[in-house]
Amino acid sequence: MLRKSSFLLIMSILMLTVPTAYAAELKKTAVCSECNMKMNETGKRFSASLPNVPGMGPSSYCDIGCAVISRNRECATRQMTFDSNAVVYDHATEEAIPVEKAFFVLRSDAKTPMGYGIVAFQDKAQAEKFAAEHGKGKVIRWFELVDEKLK
Repeated sequence: MLRKSSFLLIMSILMLTVPTAYAAELKKTAVCSECNMKMNETGKRFSASLPNVPGMGPSSYCDIGCAVISRNRECATRQMTFDSNAVVYDHATEEAIPVEKAFFVLRSDAKTPMGYGIVAFQDKAQAEKFAAEHGKGKVIRWFELVDEKLK
């Protein structure tokens, strides 16, 4: 009887810990939907994501430039869906910002995962300050960014 109780206890513990460990492993090994680069939390401030929206599914991008390239390959309807649902992360606070409300610094000297050098800010003044301090960057909005030739 004691052996059966021990077995049940061990199985219960495994059943509780394995899904948590598996979920943590999945989160650690997320890959960019555009370039397949492995992503981690340290690069969050350069990344973008698209939640699970009908017809498009969830997507993660290691670099804002990857998100722009992926978005621009879509048809007009899917581009509008992307624009109204995608988020980027504030470079200073890592707070999620809808892409349509963010200010982007283009052509900065920031070392982003894929080298596009694009960073996002919630506040225009912070974006302008960053642009002045980091190369010849310019501050633009999302609909200007998606019209830019990247690389």
